[in-house]
Amino acid sequence: MRTANSPERRRGEQRLRALLAVAATGVLVAAIAFVVGPGGGGLTTVALTGDTSAPPPAVGSAAPDFSATTVDGETISLGSLRGKPVWLTFGASWCADCRAEAPDLQATYAAFRDRGLQVVGVFVREDAAAVAGYADRAGLTFPLVADPVTRIASRYRARGIPTHFFIDADGVVRGIRLGGLEPAEMERLVTDLLETSGT
Repeated sequence: MRTANSPERRRGEQRLRALLAVAATGVLVAAIAFVVGPGGGGLTTVALTGDTSAPPPAVGSAAPDFSATTVDGETISLGSLRGKPVWLTFGASWCADCRAEAPDLQATYAAFRDRGLQVVGVFVREDAAAVAGYADRAGLTFPLVADPVTRIASRYRARGIPTHFFIDADGVVRGIRLGGLEPAEMERLVTDLLETSGT
């Protein structure tokens, strides 16, 4: 017979809590995707383990600053890019949708970098060696940052990847997109960002 404190009952309650937590995460990601606007591809859920105490970024708010070391050993910060439009993208080499959009992301960067576009790729739950190897294979030439413990992803609440933030020259978030983007959508978002930034 199961009592109120029996091991079987406690295990059942723990399973139920775990299932509810997974379901809540899925609902949250879906709700964010609905509010922010869909991308062209899927979304892979990411568990955030960094600090999420600050308010999440929103369109019209200042983008959270961060400082990190790229896989090439350079220091980069969002503050150091002030005055330039920034496309901040969160992804991972183990994410199928991120890999699928990588060639188009690189092509869009190449097409618009002469107009001042800065792209920074943050690779979630990967170390620098894995990111550098993937970048070489994929031909990515924009700055890449490894975020193995989701320090940066947590500040941006990137609970699903790929996630894209379009930040104007004044450091204000002008667009957020969840999921993989099609080339035409990339071009439209970047063109809007450049016009907003006056470049």
